[in-house]
Order: sequence, then structure tokens, then C-alpha cells
Amino acid sequence: MSTPSESEWQRVSPVSAVYFFLKAIPNLVNLWPLLAGALAGGEKGRELLFIYGVPLVLVVLLLNAVVQYWVFRFKVEKDRIQIRSGLFHRKRLSLDFERVQQADIINPFYFRPLGLATLGFESAGSGQQEVNIPGIPVAVAEQLRQQVLDRKASATSQAQFQDSDSKGDDAPDYELRLPFKEVARYGLMHNALLFLAPLAAPLGQYMGPAMESWLAWLRALPWVETLTHSGWSAFLAAFLAGVVFIVVGIVLLFAVSMIVAMVYYGNYSLARHGERFQAHFGLGTQRTRGLRLPKMQRLQITQGMIARLLRRHSLLISKAGHFQQGNAQLSQRFVVPVLTTERLEALREQFALPKPAWKAIHPWYIVDYTLTFATLFALITGAILLSTGQHWSAAVGWALLWYPAFVLILWRRWSQTRYDIQNDWLAVRHGFIGRKEQWLPTGKLQKIAVHEPPILRKLGLSHLMVWTTDGPTTIGYLPISTARTLRDRLMGDVTEFQRAWF
Repeated sequence: MSTPSESEWQRVSPVSAVYFFLKAIPNLVNLWPLLAGALAGGEKGRELLFIYGVPLVLVVLLLNAVVQYWVFRFKVEKDRIQIRSGLFHRKRLSLDFERVQQADIINPFYFRPLGLATLGFESAGSGQQEVNIPGIPVAVAEQLRQQVLDRKASATSQAQFQDSDSKGDDAPDYELRLPFKEVARYGLMHNALLFLAPLAAPLGQYMGPAMESWLAWLRALPWVETLTHSGWSAFLAAFLAGVVFIVVGIVLLFAVSMIVAMVYYGNYSLARHGERFQAHFGLGTQRTRGLRLPKMQRLQITQGMIARLLRRHSLLISKAGHFQQGNAQLSQRFVVPVLTTERLEALREQFALPKPAWKAIHPWYIVDYTLTFATLFALITGAILLSTGQHWSAAVGWALLWYPAFVLILWRRWSQTRYDIQNDWLAVRHGFIGRKEQWLPTGKLQKIAVHEPPILRKLGLSHLMVWTTDGPTTIGYLPISTARTLRDRLMGDVTEFQRAWF
């Protein structure tokens, strides 16, 4: 492909059809009613699904990919990029260079052998990439990216551009590299595969016969028969075998999660040049992701249960709109997957996060939630026990156990719930076993309110609520005077904020 010239519509590489094919696959989730109908149709329905349905879907995906490639065009003008796409529903998208806040270059495994890449641009105020140009040479992608940054430099001061957007060959102000053993820990810390188990609930009607067959198979294993002949009962031997297989299954899940983490975040490196952070990562698909500090709306530090055992943390930065876009946009967030305590402290310094002086909320939090949820669970438990024929005294006794249980749980959550405001930052901490810290630049708050529900107002308590472009945050159960003082302070920070928002 030749270098794009101004006012000339350009075609991407035919290999971009692979990109359009893979991009359309998530849309298949909309076909779930047809899938459910086919599975509910019995053996005949499943036969039709696999003989005709699957090939038909593949053909449609292939045709869609070819058509999308054929109609896709882009044009680079002096100060903007235009995109034409769609066959029946034609789209023409225009993005001014001055609005571009982030330019990412992605090298998928199917593009890399051919020297191709995908160039994505994200504009101000958007939580998703508005322009993706797949299947262009890496050199062209780098040239377009630099052209956009050069245009931004001419729209702002040259000094600001060199400080925040220039990549340059100078040594970075800060650099971080994660070895593979650290990235593998991320797979242990965030094993989403374990949450697939609840999806098997609808298959419960088939579990009985399956468990009987599995139990019979376990009893037939040679080493189980050996245990049985040596004096172990057949049931106990089969139970031991089942435990072994479950443990092996969990180990395999974690192993797969670790491999996925190493493939996605392998060779992770992070560098800072002035106000701009840039991350490179990926084994199969190599990604380059940038972040300008003025665009940051929320910084989040998480440490789950497993991460706490490993003494590791994860850092996630949301930009405008990402919270409202939900987890579907998690791939567009800026993530440092795994950090030791020492590396986390170094990054805190890079983001100028102050050392928090955590302050507690009012302990009425424990009473309020205990009265609400423990009473609800106690009523449900008592009703169930009475319907099964239990004596009322036994039913009441079991139901009342919810109160001390909730008190212990909520005391732990209350002890982990803290807040702090200093040095233009609002920090909020939550947790139970793990911990989550959220840091918000106070100058970028869009709305600040003190909410006083009737019951809490009689107790002299209220909730402080703040909103940013990344969503709402609440600090509950504060004395009314404290909440109003914090509100006035935050409004002063917003008024005095003079730096860039995006």
C-alpha cells in the first residue's frame, strides 16, 4: 500500500477481511434465541443446528467480512480523517485531528507476518475508539499517528506538545517492565474462568444421570479398585477420586488463565515522557496504548483475595466515558496488570498521589445495613423453616442467627471503608477480604451533592455524592457538617482548576 495522499480515498489490505470477520463474531450473541430454540427442539433441532445452522453462520460471516473490506475506504486530509463503510447502511465518519486524544497501534497475530497493523483513534469526551483503520502497513500507521500528533502540536503550544505527546528518542522519565512470572500472577489474580460455573445451573436436570455415570467410571479406575480391595469402601474411594479430579480441574483452569494472561500482557513495558504514558504488551497480538494525564478521570488500585495472598496489586485508569460504557470497554482502559508494593509506590509518585490519611465513616453504616438485610434474610429463613414443619421457636432461633452474621460482615466492610481529600485528589477505599482504592482528581468533578435521607437527617448523618465523566462515587454516613464542609472544599477545587480536562 502506498502512503496515503491528501484528498485520495484509500483501500486497506484484503487481509483486513480477517479483522472484519473476527469483529462480527461477538454479534452472534444476538442469535441466542435461535440457539435456545434449536437446543429445546430435541435431537432433531440439534441436528439441524449443526448440519445447516453452523455452516450458514460461517458463510454469512465470511460474506460480511468480504463486503466490509470491499466498501471500506479512508481518506487523510490536512486536518482530519474520513471513513466510509457499510453497504446497505452506509456510514461516513469524520474525525478532526485536534479532537484526537489517543492513538493506538495494534499488531494482531494475523497482521504481523505481513507487516500490517490496525490504527485506532480516540477523540475527546469519548469512551471508545471512534476510528479504526485495519490492515494498513505499520510504517503508514506510524506516519498517520505522527501526522495527527504534529497537527495537535500546531494547534497547541510546541512546548506542551513536546512535554505530553511527543514520543521521541529521549530516555523516558519513568520506565517499568514486567517479567513473565509477574504477568502469570495476573492470571491467578483475575481468573474469570472460575465464574463460568454458575452458567451450568440450567443444566442441573442433566447432572443427576451424569454424576451417576461419572461415579461408576471412577469406581472402575484401577487405583480406585485397588483402594477398595485394600479395605476402603467403594463410595469413599470414589469420593477421593472425585476430589482429585476436581483439584486437577481447578489447577487446569488456573493454568489456562495464566497462559491467557501471558499471551495478552506478555512483554509488558510502560514508559512516561512528560504527561504521556505509553504501554506496549502482547505476544500474539501486540498492542500499543497511550494515556495523557489530563484525560484521566479515575485511577483505581485493586487487590483481590488471591492478589492479597500473592502481595500484588493491579492498577486501572479510566478515561472519560469508560465507566458508563461498562465492562464492554474494559479492553480500552489503561491497565498495569500486576504490581508489587514497591512498584506500586513508585507509580503513585509518578501520578503524584499523596499518602492518604484515611478517615472513617460513621458506624451507623453497620446498624443500617444490618437492620435492612438481616431482617430480610431472617424473615425469608423463618418462612422457609415454618413451611417445612419446623417448630416456631427453632425457626426463630435459626432466623436470628443472621443478625450476628451480618454484624461481623458489615463491621469488616466498615473497617475497610475510608476516604480522604488532599492535594487535589479525592480517595475512597472499600473492601472485605480484598481492597479497592479509587482516586478522583477533584478539579474534574462535574457535580457535587449532599444527600440527606429523612432517617439519617434525624441522626445528623448524610451522604456525599460526586460525579465525574467516569460515573458517580458516594461517601456515605458522614456527619452533615462534615459532608457540607467537604462539598464546599470540592467546589472550591473545581472553581480553581485551571489545567486541561482532556
